[in-house]
Amino acid sequence: MPTTAQAAIVFLVIVLPGFLALSGYRSGRAVPEHPQGLVAVARMIAISTVIVLVAWKLGGRTVYDYARAGTALTLHEAYTWRFAAMLLVIPGLLGYIAGQVVDACARILGGAVDRLAPLPDDTTAEPFGRRTQRRLLKALSSRLLHEGPTTWDRTWRRLRRTEPYAYARIVTTGGREIVGLVADGSRVALSPQPRDLYLEEVLRQAEDGHYYPTAYGLGAFVAGDEIESVEWVSRKAIFKTEDANG
Repeated sequence: MPTTAQAAIVFLVIVLPGFLALSGYRSGRAVPEHPQGLVAVARMIAISTVIVLVAWKLGGRTVYDYARAGTALTLHEAYTWRFAAMLLVIPGLLGYIAGQVVDACARILGGAVDRLAPLPDDTTAEPFGRRTQRRLLKALSSRLLHEGPTTWDRTWRRLRRTEPYAYARIVTTGGREIVGLVADGSRVALSPQPRDLYLEEVLRQAEDGHYYPTAYGLGAFVAGDEIESVEWVSRKAIFKTEDANG
């Protein structure tokens, strides 16, 4: 029968590396909440198994032999601690790098989808190669490489990629309407943070019906839990409206 210490070490080895790798991935890429219960444990064990198998070839077997000989924490203590530090640090680091790489691929894929030509009215007239490319990019972006775990994340990222700046009309849960500019100086909180929003410039409607920046205004902060709805307006629409109204 294994001792309590041995059982604790085995538990840490089969769970901790996977937990660290998943935590690093989540730090490098916004993802939905981790599943709870047996699903979460199964994921951690599966990832830990892969890590342990690789680590076994990279020095784990040597540490095991030292432990059996009773010299792991005496004669070969430095080697044992270096291996333990590697097992604790590298999974989280690799998970973070993987998250960053996947996030970058999602942005590149999103840009490729945005650059697709408009779908023709007669889809059969579209060349086979272009139609295949469209379907492949759409499938990848909608099923595998999301630009964030929620529609809020994906919408804001697409707007920031396709619009130098835009206007937002925000309706709060209390019925108040806030109109403002979203540009480089604005801030939008994405997952897993609360959906807070900072508008760098607030616009107020004057008696002539036009919207003007607030005098000496320095922007406005809107708490995520106070937002009821958000409407975005392209800068092109604003210019057309101003031209039409004179």
